[in-house]
Amino acid sequence: MQEAIVTSTTPTREIYWNIDGHLLIYAAFALALGIFIYGFYRRIRLWKLGKPEPRNDQIGRRIWVVIRDGLLQKSVVRDREPGLMHAGIFGGMIVLTIGTFLVLLQADFGMPILYGQFGLYYDLILDIFGAVFILGLCYALIRRYLIRPARLNIIYEDAFILFGLLFIGITGFLLEGTRIAATQPAWSAWSPVGVVIASWYTPETAVLHHRILWWVHMAVSMGFIAYIPFSKLMHIIISPANMFFKTFKPRGELATIDIENSETFGVSDIPEFTWKQLFDLDACTQCGRCQDQCPAYTSEKPLSPKKLILDLQSHLTLRGSTIIKAKKAGNEPDPDAIAGNAVSEDEIWACTTCMACQEHCPVSIEHVQKIVDLRRSLVLMDSKFPQELNLAFKGLETNANPWNMGAATRGDWMEDLNVPTIMDHPEVDYLWFVGCAGAFDDKAKATSAALVKILNAAGVSYAVLGADEQCCGDPARRSGNEYVFQMLAQANIEMFKSVKFKKILTACPHCLNVIMNEYPQFDGKFEVVHHTQLIAELIAEGRLNIQKNGLPAASFHDSCYLGRYHDIYKAPRDIMKAVSDGGFRELARNHDRSFCCGGGGARFFMEENTGKRINHLRIQEAADAEVKMLGVACPFCLTMLGDAVKEKELDASIEVKDIAQLVAERI
Repeated sequence: MQEAIVTSTTPTREIYWNIDGHLLIYAAFALALGIFIYGFYRRIRLWKLGKPEPRNDQIGRRIWVVIRDGLLQKSVVRDREPGLMHAGIFGGMIVLTIGTFLVLLQADFGMPILYGQFGLYYDLILDIFGAVFILGLCYALIRRYLIRPARLNIIYEDAFILFGLLFIGITGFLLEGTRIAATQPAWSAWSPVGVVIASWYTPETAVLHHRILWWVHMAVSMGFIAYIPFSKLMHIIISPANMFFKTFKPRGELATIDIENSETFGVSDIPEFTWKQLFDLDACTQCGRCQDQCPAYTSEKPLSPKKLILDLQSHLTLRGSTIIKAKKAGNEPDPDAIAGNAVSEDEIWACTTCMACQEHCPVSIEHVQKIVDLRRSLVLMDSKFPQELNLAFKGLETNANPWNMGAATRGDWMEDLNVPTIMDHPEVDYLWFVGCAGAFDDKAKATSAALVKILNAAGVSYAVLGADEQCCGDPARRSGNEYVFQMLAQANIEMFKSVKFKKILTACPHCLNVIMNEYPQFDGKFEVVHHTQLIAELIAEGRLNIQKNGLPAASFHDSCYLGRYHDIYKAPRDIMKAVSDGGFRELARNHDRSFCCGGGGARFFMEENTGKRINHLRIQEAADAEVKMLGVACPFCLTMLGDAVKEKELDASIEVKDIAQLVAERI
């Protein structure tokens, strides 16, 4: 019987003690790396088809994002169960890769690293992370093929990758076990998994198995390195890079178009995207979190954000290759429209721009800008859009409101109310931008009247523009009609600059977003506050005498444009708690996981002809929570959820009101 091989008396790792010709692995690595670089280069050529877009500012901040969301996996573990699974696989892979690199430095570069106490800690850490890596892969297989959540695509490649990585992890532990069985070091207890495996072997069998396993393990590992750029494993590199290149613009800001100097508007073909938008497509991990949060998908509309990105990715691969070949031959490639081919028009128009997809994407993919760019091309280049938008577009162009009400009647809502105008009060603290809904929509006009009562009761210095006000332009920009948006924005900016005020006040989150985040694109920088912020401030300062007169089982619906777009969550809840008698409760989906009312992205002015109604799904949540009063802070939410109450015959059990109404009724 063969005796154990004698090892050093100093704790260290025995390296290549049983491997002849191990330097061949460097040749294999060079080959694998060459294939990897070639595959990566093929994708780089495709990204370069896109238009320039600067993403190289604030380097320090970008590095921190990669550390926080990439290395530390903060964005991944927001979805706790699969997030921890992925963090285990990722962490194990990183630590094991570093461990392999340290072995290389000691064995072939003569650096004495794995000796003494550090070597013992090294062995223990590698065993722990190796075990975590394997457990994560095992759970990934169970989740994908037994639990089978609907958001995951079950494809052959997934099994190949997961079983391949599992094979690498298991053979790594078998290598450790056979090495321990053959060398029997005195410090083997620092490799707890290896010790267990070593007990399966005798010294003579361990030597042979170790030699075979080493070559197999290395060959498969090299194969996976070569395979990465040709598979979804590409996200190992692209996803952290995508985090680095994420936008630091305000969340609600869409890119502008140079209307006067552009020959085309929006995106109809691959080269009209920016390089970053194309880069986004390869960053997708296919986790399905965007799809889970999407109100369009949940309500059985054609749109799935995940499918949209993957379809564009496939189209980039095919279309990009065609464009590159044509350019090499000195030809101009024939146009190939994305809308109607790679992505259906119904998908493009189903989006509510609620931003839930981007909020919950762990790798910083930017879905909404792509969808709006596709809409821009359809509207401005092809004049193709849902017919319901005809009235809205006509109204915006001729009467500066999407209801197409006479522009001269914009101030009619103020009759019999004590509302100061900017003409009579030329210098105020707050210029109240009432908005189209607040001026023309019956439900929103009640909010406007309530806000008048609040502002007057608190002695706030404010005034309105009256008939001189025009639509902020949000419905135009989100529906792709950039020309009309810019016309309205520039007119409003000119008006704002002609009067004196400190801040702009609005009760509409869509107006808040456009004026605050998008008017600066046209030299219109103003401080803007939402009415919930001002009301909460007035209550906190004691300027409003709130009389609680019973508001049981009350809850608040987070508007997408107030919450996810601007992180305004506390102020409306402070108000709800101030006017309620302790009956405030959260809906199942709240804060950044709130569910859209269905009115954003100009969907308020379109019909829902497929699937379930988004507002019905949201109001059902309130009914399930036995909420009697649902507070809102957006005119679109007020109308959409109020209509849902009537349509689902919940009038007797749920009432929907703007927060301003609830406060006005109690002062």
